[in-house]
Amino acid sequence: MEEELVKKEDGLWHPKGGLIEEVEGPALLPKKLETSKAAEYVLTEPFESFALSDEQTVVKLYFGLKGAKGMLPAESVTVSFRVQALEVVAKPSPSKVYRFHESILFEYIVPDKCKVKVKTDHIVVTLVKANQHAYWENVSVNRKAIGPVRKSPPDFGRPTVVVTGGTKPAPAQ
Repeated sequence: MEEELVKKEDGLWHPKGGLIEEVEGPALLPKKLETSKAAEYVLTEPFESFALSDEQTVVKLYFGLKGAKGMLPAESVTVSFRVQALEVVAKPSPSKVYRFHESILFEYIVPDKCKVKVKTDHIVVTLVKANQHAYWENVSVNRKAIGPVRKSPPDFGRPTVVVTGGTKPAPAQ
C-alpha cells in the first residue's frame, strides 16, 4: 500500500505523522558541490590489450598501449604491489587514465622485488613469485573455486609503489 500525502482543509496530513504545516516563503534548495571536484573526476579505461607469461620464477604481465613510450610523460605510470594485490595506473594526459586492478592475485608475490618497464607499445609488469613452483594460469584466482578456505596473508604496512614513465617530457606546472 502506497503512503501519500493527503490535502485536508487544515493542512497536509501524513498517515504516520499527523498534520504537516505548510511553510511560507521560497523553497530552500540544496547547495551545489564545488565544480572543481567534479572537474577533477576522470573516467578510467581498461588497457587496450593484456597478456600473461609465466616464466618459472616470475610472471610477466603485458598491458598494451599503442605508442606508450612516446605518449606517457615521465612518472605517469604508477604500479602498486601487495602480497596478493596489484594496481597499474597509466596517465597519458590529465583527462585520460588507463587502469588495471586485481584485488586477489592467483598466487602470492614478493612486492619489493617486482618491477615495471615502459616499452614502445606496452607496459611490462614483472611479478616475482613467492612460490616458485606454482604455475599461473590467470592473473586472478577463481573466487568460486577457492571458497572460504583460502585466506590472504595480512598486508601490514603500505604497499610497494613503483613510479615510471615514457620519454615524453613531463608537463610544466
